[in-house]
Amino acid sequence: MTPADRFPRRLPAGLNERLSEWMDRFELVAEVTRAEHCANFIKVGQSFVFDLRGRIVPARSSAALCLGILARLEPALLIAQDRAQSGLHPISPSFQTFDCFDTGLDHGGMGKVCVRFHLRDRASGQMVEDAAKA
Repeated sequence: MTPADRFPRRLPAGLNERLSEWMDRFELVAEVTRAEHCANFIKVGQSFVFDLRGRIVPARSSAALCLGILARLEPALLIAQDRAQSGLHPISPSFQTFDCFDTGLDHGGMGKVCVRFHLRDRASGQMVEDAAKA
């Protein structure tokens, strides 16, 4: 017996349709809330935009690509995928803010960037508080 046999990926009735709709309708946004001495010149107010599959959307992102912050966002993107597949709002209430790997000037590093995750309606650009009710 394989792991796939023991743990089938069957979603409850109606969840496949909701997930498909969400994948087309929503995007994950990591908005920069703090940026100090960033070597990649990332500024407050810029953002990284991802689809619900966790892929960055460069055309909709305004921040320069930075592996230090993107690596820190990967767990949040995986959590968002898992929550969406379970029919829950993709953004976890416990994991919304993240910082880059750089330790910052006060600890011998170069700078520091912090972001806050939210869900956004792709068409309207409005933040979505609860995807299940949107």
